[in-house]
Amino acid sequence: MDIHQIQYLITIVDNDFNLTKSARVLHVSQPALSKLIGELENVEQIQIFTRGKGRITGLTPTGEDLIKHGRTISKDYDDLIKSLHEKSDLKRGTVRVGIAPVIISTVFNRSIPKFIQENPEIDLQIVEKGAYELQKKLLLQEIDLAVLVSPATYPSIQEKMIYDDSVAVWFNKNHRFNNFDGPIPFEEVAKEKIVTLDDSFMVTYQTNQKFARKDLHPNYFFKTASWDLILNICQEMDDAVGIIAAPIGENYSGTKIEHRDFSPKFPWGISICSLKDIYQDTVVKYTQDWFVNYFKKEHEKHQR
Repeated sequence: MDIHQIQYLITIVDNDFNLTKSARVLHVSQPALSKLIGELENVEQIQIFTRGKGRITGLTPTGEDLIKHGRTISKDYDDLIKSLHEKSDLKRGTVRVGIAPVIISTVFNRSIPKFIQENPEIDLQIVEKGAYELQKKLLLQEIDLAVLVSPATYPSIQEKMIYDDSVAVWFNKNHRFNNFDGPIPFEEVAKEKIVTLDDSFMVTYQTNQKFARKDLHPNYFFKTASWDLILNICQEMDDAVGIIAAPIGENYSGTKIEHRDFSPKFPWGISICSLKDIYQDTVVKYTQDWFVNYFKKEHEKHQR
């Protein structure tokens, strides 16, 4: 007995044992359907239907058991076929991507709209959280991909670098750093009132590590989740400096702000991450590759 025979029997039951109606639904002739039933009962040596006056009237106990299990088998078969079709179509499905808000507005402000336009069948769901929360969600498989400041802190997370820049020191034009030529040493930054992102951001974690390696004890004057507030404070206070990635400050419209790289350089790399040794759905892999290729093309464009 094959899956199609099972589905034919279910169709007959669902149409009140009316062979004429069932044949119409199945796009076969009524004699062909009657012949299928007779051959099936003969080959399997069972009686599926009860009969009266030459017509099918219901199910035998054996038939009831067959239809009960047959419905389960039919549903599993339909689910299997649906799954195979979804996996064969790279551009259809749901993908959950975790991105820190500051990275969305700085790095992904053009790529996300373009992805949505080019892939209307993919439901791109953005989860906006800080780096630590996103890594946890990725490890728990609550999201499919995470966009993180590199490097990730867990060895089970694999990265594909998509963007490379640097963290900078931001300050008012009246600040003493405005008279410096070139990058600002960490030792000099540690002497200032520092305004930076709060501890949920990877940049702040990396900043703390860099100061600690040099045995420096920075004066954190204010921490916030708002990058524009950092720059506003630097603009209004002559004795405060901000620490945020250079591309973030490019969104700022103020005119009294300057910035310099650190010495030594403080890299700010962004990677799109997935879990190692975990099966990656086809549409998820497609989405990850799409963003990797997008940023590769953008980098090549700016190199020309």
